[in-house]
Amino acid sequence: MPISGIDARQIEAFNKEYGKSPKSFTLGLEARSIWEGRGLGNLGKVGPWKLGTSAMKKPSRDFSVQLGSWQEVGDALGVEGADDRIEPVEASLLALCSCVTEAIALNCARTGVDLQGLEVKANLDVDPGPIVGAKEPEDWTKSLKSVRLDVTANGKFSQRDKTMVEEGAARSPVHHIFGRALDVKTNFKYGA
Repeated sequence: MPISGIDARQIEAFNKEYGKSPKSFTLGLEARSIWEGRGLGNLGKVGPWKLGTSAMKKPSRDFSVQLGSWQEVGDALGVEGADDRIEPVEASLLALCSCVTEAIALNCARTGVDLQGLEVKANLDVDPGPIVGAKEPEDWTKSLKSVRLDVTANGKFSQRDKTMVEEGAARSPVHHIFGRALDVKTNFKYGA
């Protein structure tokens, strides 16, 4: 196994089955947010989801995360009882990094690349003007243009291996979503 914990033969078998009926492997995903009734806090929840037309409902998939803002921002805006929470833009950047990590690991396993280590980091500058009403929503097109993604891969890589790492990033659905909305500038670094 070039990637510990991923069976490349199973990926190959999965791809054969997928080739016979792609629609039966479509992932129907759902996420929701429930405002907690005061301030900026909300409860994010995921699931249920579908595999093709089959609903996947499992008690173990009832994930929740408290979202909101930073205490300092809440205080500046006059939010009573402001506290530190994962901010939604941070959560989306975390999703981008995680999805790119998974896509690279899967592509390396599938193509026999000996990946020894991997870290993906995203940076985005956000002008809060439109969300607080100091600017119009159309101003997002001026201020929210690009996200920087830094991928550091470790291993002894040939040029082909590096191509597979970079192709893996492009296979990430979250990278694709971001890429359709923003200019994603991805920088690759390689180490032994």
